[in-house]
Amino acid sequence: MKKLYNLTLLIAFVTLFSVTGNSQVVMKDYLVANHQGVVEKSLNNNGSGLFYKFEYVSTEGARINYKLHLYKDKGMSTPWMSFDVLMRNLNWTYYVDITMSKDGADKVAAMIFKKDLRWSRVKYSPHVGCLRVDPPVYERYTIGAETESAEVLFAGLLNNFIAQLDKNVDFNCYAAAK
Repeated sequence: MKKLYNLTLLIAFVTLFSVTGNSQVVMKDYLVANHQGVVEKSLNNNGSGLFYKFEYVSTEGARINYKLHLYKDKGMSTPWMSFDVLMRNLNWTYYVDITMSKDGADKVAAMIFKKDLRWSRVKYSPHVGCLRVDPPVYERYTIGAETESAEVLFAGLLNNFIAQLDKNVDFNCYAAAK
């Protein structure tokens, strides 16, 4: 009888998680929109603003795919370079992964936001020769207790992510690889 109970419980959990597998993704409307901003005084743009746009591409279950376009001009007419991006906004964590390619090798720059702790951390070990600062210094980005709208909060996270990459990574290294 105990085995039957355990088997029934196991089947119930598997069924529950397979049915609600995509339900942990939150703010789906936000994640299917384009997002853009600017990093002021960019090291990769000779002290001028580095403009960026996260362009929505598709959704595959809990995986939301974007294309990150970097622009050197305010008009954002022609991208300087583009990267593939994966975003996931789960109940407790928000992830952004940017895939950067050089010489046939891919590396992923990741930003992880812990919602309960209200801070994010950037992690990226660029390709050889692409570091601006050795060792790279990715500062923890802490959000205060004040309540902001979710759109403002996430826009700040994206801007901080691109600003930290700008400070530590020489994007010209990847522009030459394209």
